[in-house]
Amino acid sequence: MDVTMLIVPMRSTTTTDGVLVTARSVEGELRSRIDALGIVHPRSTGAFEMSRLPGTARILIIPESARVSARIRNRFYDRLTDVVVVGPSSRPVTLQIEGAPLVEIPLSPLDWARLTTVAATAVSDRIVGASDLGIKCLDGVADREANDIARFAITRLADAVVARGTASLDTTTTTLIAQLTALIDEGLVYDAATAAEQVLTTPHNLRRIALRWFGFPPKTLLMRRRFIAALGRFQETGMNFTAITQFGYFDASHFLRDANRFLGTTPRRYLRRMDGSSGGKAASIRTV
Repeated sequence: MDVTMLIVPMRSTTTTDGVLVTARSVEGELRSRIDALGIVHPRSTGAFEMSRLPGTARILIIPESARVSARIRNRFYDRLTDVVVVGPSSRPVTLQIEGAPLVEIPLSPLDWARLTTVAATAVSDRIVGASDLGIKCLDGVADREANDIARFAITRLADAVVARGTASLDTTTTTLIAQLTALIDEGLVYDAATAAEQVLTTPHNLRRIALRWFGFPPKTLLMRRRFIAALGRFQETGMNFTAITQFGYFDASHFLRDANRFLGTTPRRYLRRMDGSSGGKAASIRTV
């Protein structure tokens, strides 16, 4: 029997007058992204290690028959239970997994704004219980049959997101969250001042928005996006440093400084460790 991790992307967006907004459909819209990404990783029975690159927050739903421990920076979580939220991260999140499949659901900043009133920066590079953030809609989900957890969780989350909507946020704030998300995803801007100009706000206000719903200052978010994209290209080209210049890196030392910041090690060591944890099969960089 294989052990799997099912990753369900939570974010659902449409474009209205050039602004990304969360879609209003419930289960069907969210479930469609399971097939769109197709991220179901078969694993041999027994314990294995999985590394998640720095990125947005995510929910982990852990069945009773699974044992999962985690490490972020110098924080070690011996055994995660039920439903936890991995906060926005600036370093890799390492998971030690044994037993039944667990479900992983990435959360966009707009999802965060609709699910909790806690500032994202309060849980950056940390793992907390979902109920500690006021996310009660997933209570009891981990107790269901393993094959039913993902479907049930998606339904519960979708209902909660739609029910809350944007009632707690003004239109300007919602627009800025969506615009900054799009700007980061595009990966064409590398500095906070330019980002503020492009979304027509002040650097101070952009920083406030970023810390509150993204977990980090704009500069960190932009640098993280650039580094992850460059790391993916670095891997694709057989670890060739010349491939990173298109991402605004002046030389290898510039890239290595960011690697130390976001990986805590060199790119080569991290990628080789990923390959080792995937049983010798090359692991690909994912930016979802």
